[in-house]
Order: sequence, then C-alpha cells, then structure tokens
Amino acid sequence: MNKKTKIYDNYPVWIAILANVPSLAVYTAVAYIMFKLNLITGILYVAYLFLLERSFFKEGCIHCYYYGKVCAFGKGVIAIKFFKKGKPEKFCERELGVKDFIPQLLVVLTPLIIGIALFVSRGFNIPILIAMIYPILSWFVVNPILYGKLACLHCKQGSICCPALKFFTKKQKEK
Repeated sequence: MNKKTKIYDNYPVWIAILANVPSLAVYTAVAYIMFKLNLITGILYVAYLFLLERSFFKEGCIHCYYYGKVCAFGKGVIAIKFFKKGKPEKFCERELGVKDFIPQLLVVLTPLIIGIALFVSRGFNIPILIAMIYPILSWFVVNPILYGKLACLHCKQGSICCPALKFFTKKQKEK
C-alpha cells in the first residue's frame, strides 16, 4: 500500500453493494442449476449457502475491525444484528490453508459438475451453460479485480492483520 491509498473506517455503501453483486449472481446461477436438477438439491444448496455465509460471520466478521461498520462486503453491519462481538485478536490468530477454501470452491465446482450431468441427461441448454460458466468467470476474473481494487487495498483490518491476505501474499512470495 502506498501513502495515497485510502484506508476506510467505513467503506462507501456503493462498494458494499457492488462487491455483493458477483457473489449473489454466483449463488443465483448455481441455485438455478440445482433447482433444475430437482427441488431437494435446490433447497439443500440454498441451505449450504446459508451455512457457508453463517460460518463467515462466526469465524471472521465477529472478530473483525469492521464489526458494526460497513466493510467492503457490508457484513460488519449485518454481523452486529445477529452475533455478539468476538475478540479482535482471534481474527489475527487464524491460519488459513487450502482446505479452508474448499467450501467456497464447491460453490464454483458444483454448477460445473451438475451442469455437465444435466447436459448428458437432458441435452444442451444455453441458460444452464451460462450458469455453469459465470461462477468460474467470477472466481478467476471478477474476484481478483474486486478484492484487488475495491476491497483489500482499502481495508483497515488488512493493515492490522488478515489471514486471507497473509495466505495469498505468502503464496505470491513463494513463487
């Protein structure tokens, strides 16, 4: 970070809204595929998303500097409504490894696998193809821009300590 980079105590609301659009689009695309398979898989997928988001709040948001504030994703202001404040030092203690990203990776791989199965069993379908491709596009194209330009660059918690930032920075340094 250079001296001209603004660190936000509260992110502008427009960033929080913009930052959530790609995730919501991924969730919607995958839910579309899962509901196309059948009602039960759709409901199970939505429940999985709920549990995944809940774990973000419980493992990160409650301990984050932005608890009760507008973070890049707006989760700090949501966390305060449902969860008690955690301990800020716990945010810094967490070490992330590849296994910690598997639940998020499943969100991206699920539409690919289920979409291929639907193509085989029911034939080619353009909306399913789009719903299969968008999560991968989001993961590899949209997220690096979002995190690199709007979120992490301006994050006060990242300047204190951030397990994800430490994980990705370590990976870059090892190359």
